[in-house]
Amino acid sequence: MSTERTVERPITVLHADDDSSFLDLAEAYLERELASAEVLTANGPEEGLDRLDGSIDCVISDYDMPGMDGLEFFEAIRDRRPRLPFVLYTGKGSEEIASRAINAGVTGYFQKGGPDQYQRLANRIEHAAHEYRSARESERYSTVLQALSYPIYVVGTDVTFEYVNDAFLELVGYDREEVIGAPTSLIKSEEGVERANEMLARIISSSGPDTEQFEVDIHPRDGEPIPCRDHMAALPFDEEFRGSVGILRDISEQERRRRELIRQNERLEEFVSVISHDLRSPLDMAETATELARETGDPEYFEKVATAHDRMEQMIDELLTLARTGEAVSQTDCLSLRGLAEEAHSTCAAEANIEIASAVAVEGETGRMRHLFENLIGNAVRHAGPDVTITVGALDDEEGFYVADDGPGIPEENRDQVFEPGFTTDDEGTGFGLAIVRRIADAHDWEVRVDESEDGGTRFAFTGCQTVPVEDASVWDATA
Repeated sequence: MSTERTVERPITVLHADDDSSFLDLAEAYLERELASAEVLTANGPEEGLDRLDGSIDCVISDYDMPGMDGLEFFEAIRDRRPRLPFVLYTGKGSEEIASRAINAGVTGYFQKGGPDQYQRLANRIEHAAHEYRSARESERYSTVLQALSYPIYVVGTDVTFEYVNDAFLELVGYDREEVIGAPTSLIKSEEGVERANEMLARIISSSGPDTEQFEVDIHPRDGEPIPCRDHMAALPFDEEFRGSVGILRDISEQERRRRELIRQNERLEEFVSVISHDLRSPLDMAETATELARETGDPEYFEKVATAHDRMEQMIDELLTLARTGEAVSQTDCLSLRGLAEEAHSTCAAEANIEIASAVAVEGETGRMRHLFENLIGNAVRHAGPDVTITVGALDDEEGFYVADDGPGIPEENRDQVFEPGFTTDDEGTGFGLAIVRRIADAHDWEVRVDESEDGGTRFAFTGCQTVPVEDASVWDATA
């Protein structure tokens, strides 16, 4: 990478004194001692104020001058350029003047003298001017970085944060005082820190790129890790490494879309499998029955054709439901579990008994939550009979809710398979009901698993969703 330093303009020094011959002598000495300096002279403080502009990096002044003394001149300059370096260089000084000057905040105080004194003066001017320029440059960069909307950081050679902008603080949730001086491990895992070090090593190598981009999880004060893309570069340097700078970009939405695309592809593969396999059986049955009906004229075969067509229609309807319920939820309501269960029970027209163990509500999309409870209650009735008791409540040991029954239960070896499209142990079932249940859970970013209920039946546990008191429910509030 290129490490060529940008050429800086010469230091500009303004020297004010009422002795013109001394000004000429001082100008010659200073320009000899400071090869990169330009010295401007002013005969007295009034002319000095007239010559003061934004290019001046340091002011030198005598003390005893007509019109105003050196400290009054300093105050006048400070009103215009508050942090401009000011060195008092006088031949009529005293301890009292020196004390007043230092207390007033001048950058330096020197008695006029020979070559050695000029050397000390030149060193002080060079140091003060460079500090002043660096501070101004930092302020300009800071203003620009604060104005940018992306989170930005600067990390020093000790791998601690030296600068962060407001967008960075908003991302991580820490105060500035907590971040500045803290190691990068404050917001990155050990793996993330190692990854950043690898990228930085490539950047500063002689054959490496100027910048690197890599994905890293940022760990905020509160909440889950935030997937980000880190755009990193080294600070400009010649021989000695000075640190690195980076810009973070939150890619959570990009990751969400990527996961959704993966889910869509998985659903597409499932649909192809169902269409090519599960629909084949009723289609073959209809074709065979049609051929036999033509040959024999027996009305029994026409009934078999109708039955096969009804089954295919049912499977197609549930396939469409499966496709629609898998889309991510965009709008939710606070739904009473009692209201959901009772509404689904009435829709299913089943004889099952519904018991509510917890008077709570959950955030969900109304239409899909209705489908979820309808499918769970219908599944329980199909496998356990019309006298089944279905219990709904909040989980005790984790955030979420459950729907349980007292039926025969699901063998442990089949519990992972029951959510697969087309899997069923019922000759009359399509195998899509519980697949739809899982799709609805996925769309809400929940997890669903199958356990054994307290009565030895089946319990469907939904986790990753927070339950709230039922009085907070806005839809299907059973207490209303």
